[in-house]
Amino acid sequence: MNKHITMHLDNLTSYLKDKPSAEFESLGFKGWRGRAVEDSGLFTFMFDIAPDSEPYPLHTDHSAWLAYVIKGSGTLLGGTEPDDVTCEAKFQAGDYITFDPSTPHAWRNDNVSTQILFMKVA
Repeated sequence: MNKHITMHLDNLTSYLKDKPSAEFESLGFKGWRGRAVEDSGLFTFMFDIAPDSEPYPLHTDHSAWLAYVIKGSGTLLGGTEPDDVTCEAKFQAGDYITFDPSTPHAWRNDNVSTQILFMKVA
């Protein structure tokens, strides 16, 4: 089981605590799971995508995000909602991806295990 380790300062001394990390949960699309952590003013979310996953549909979010591809590869799709794809870019492990607020995007995974970590200000 993974854990969430937190470090706090009290009277100029660091203290560490750990607790169980959130488990991956299904996102309602075949092959897509996610888990989230919010702490210290940051919100992180991780996609865990199976090799045989279906595409993740076009959607938006009101926040700006920074993503890092931990492993795997696929295609990031852009366009207009509800389903008009107008551009695409391949991504792979080691890539960073940034999203302006409210930008329509979708995901198509290659036939590999993929993990993407997302971060935003909470």
